[in-house]
Amino acid sequence: MECMNDRAGLELLRRANACFRLFFDRFAGAREPGGEEELRALLQLHEVLESVGALLDGRLQAATSREAREALGCYRENLIRLRRELAYLQGSAMARRASLDLQREHLYGAKAWCAASRAIS
Repeated sequence: MECMNDRAGLELLRRANACFRLFFDRFAGAREPGGEEELRALLQLHEVLESVGALLDGRLQAATSREAREALGCYRENLIRLRRELAYLQGSAMARRASLDLQREHLYGAKAWCAASRAIS
């Protein structure tokens, strides 16, 4: 039974690492947020992280196979990279919000100018 748990844990780690790779390949360093597609990818990544977290709370940390240790090492590196990418995404989203706020102020100014112009005419 222990061997089955190790194999299942290893397979879950491999799926998690593949999910990370797909996410990084598609969205790492993107200049603009990816919208709905990026949100779906983040939600899928969240599900995988939850599954691995549950597994780690179990007995995977005690795994002795070289493959499991390598997969855990790769998973750890992916988590560190994800933290950097999420910080980048947050910065990008904040910059986009500031740009949108500036555009909104401009539109309000233009609207006020149109209203004043109509009042004068």
